[in-house]
Amino acid sequence: MRFQLSVLVGGVLAGMLQVAQAANAGTAPAACPAASANGELPIIFDGYKGCNPLGKYYDALQSAGPDWQAVHRCAVQDRNEAVLMMLYANGYGVPRDIDRAITHACRVDGAQAETEGRLEHLQRMKAGQDRQPFDLCDDITSGMMGGFCAGVAENAQGARRNAALTKLGAPFTPAQRTRFAALRKAADAFARSVGENETDLSGTARAALSIGAQAAVQDELLADLRAAEAGKLPGGTEAGFTAADKGLNDVYRNVMALPADDQGRVGHTTVTKSDIRTTQRAWIAYRDAWTAFAQARYPAVPAAAWKARLTGRRAAQLRAWLE
Repeated sequence: MRFQLSVLVGGVLAGMLQVAQAANAGTAPAACPAASANGELPIIFDGYKGCNPLGKYYDALQSAGPDWQAVHRCAVQDRNEAVLMMLYANGYGVPRDIDRAITHACRVDGAQAETEGRLEHLQRMKAGQDRQPFDLCDDITSGMMGGFCAGVAENAQGARRNAALTKLGAPFTPAQRTRFAALRKAADAFARSVGENETDLSGTARAALSIGAQAAVQDELLADLRAAEAGKLPGGTEAGFTAADKGLNDVYRNVMALPADDQGRVGHTTVTKSDIRTTQRAWIAYRDAWTAFAQARYPAVPAAAWKARLTGRRAAQLRAWLE
């Protein structure tokens, strides 16, 4: 699953940062030049409706043949100080120039502590004390930026995960590949529902929490497949699955019986009982897709073994609402 940076930039997170920008106007640290007369700084995500400098930058980081000059042109065109800061700090597409990176860092909107952290970071680089690549996300202090940076990290991790899944699937037969594709699709749907419907999205860290919840589902799929391909297969019987299924049904009924507000939200969160029902349906489709694939790929293991394992995990997820 890949998170579209243009969506993250253009959605709720960008709006939140515009508010933060207004609150932080004119608060640049003393190490920075005086703010402009109107006290305004360009927001980090300027240009997402134009050539999308941040999207281009992070796509280039994942590319085998990045066109850094194109990224630089885009950042200049849309006056994106955050991207210009990273380009000059790292010498991507331009001569490395820490002093110029510092100038751009002073023009990036954000909390004062965040700006001070970036300036200290760049000064360490200038002194030769830090030779690692510099990134906008290195010194973040807010939940708002945490969401964007979680998306950046998950895009990179997601690319590695997809490569690993593709490699693991290389020896599959055509019939197994068909079922594996269905499993991947069901995993995406379940992960998305967990992140968007069954995660509390009330705080400033909501984007990061949603992305993390979705990534956890995908990581579990990869771990399970790696284990299975290494011969570490689940044991279980029909009786074991029946017991696990009863346990899940009991937990689900208890969750549905929880007190809720007039909009159906439970536990002082944004999650409604309808959201949990939607996610439960997505999970059932995921469980069935896993079982169908496993029966094709690992026919010696009974379907009940796979269902019992997945059912136990789902019961644990739902039980968290009762704690």
